[in-house]
Amino acid sequence: FHLRNIAKLSSIVSRLELEIIIHAFISLHLVYCNSLFTCLSKTSMDRLQAVQNAAAKLLTKSSKWSHVTPLLISLHWLPKPYTPSRTLRSSDQGLLVIPHSRLKTKGDRAFEVTAPTL
Repeated sequence: FHLRNIAKLSSIVSRLELEIIIHAFISLHLVYCNSLFTCLSKTSMDRLQAVQNAAAKLLTKSSKWSHVTPLLISLHWLPKPYTPSRTLRSSDQGLLVIPHSRLKTKGDRAFEVTAPTL
């Protein structure tokens, strides 16, 4: 919804102003409560990624069929399902114990279960 309205403004405002508007309305909503995204399904994550991709294409005024990965890299935006490129030195020491949960739907989404797996 916001992205369509912002697209109407793209011919009126400068690129810097458009970047500020997109950051205010789109990026901040995607970054807000970023830790909660670990419990989302792949379908929900794909929807969020589509919003970020559309915002990047709008900002760079690229075509609908252009590849979005170089655009995200040039804007310094990370794709939503981001995983770090390296592991921690202490990851193989077993310092974080993942507790067993009874409920698969809500128990596995609890912070105490999800946090050690990040």
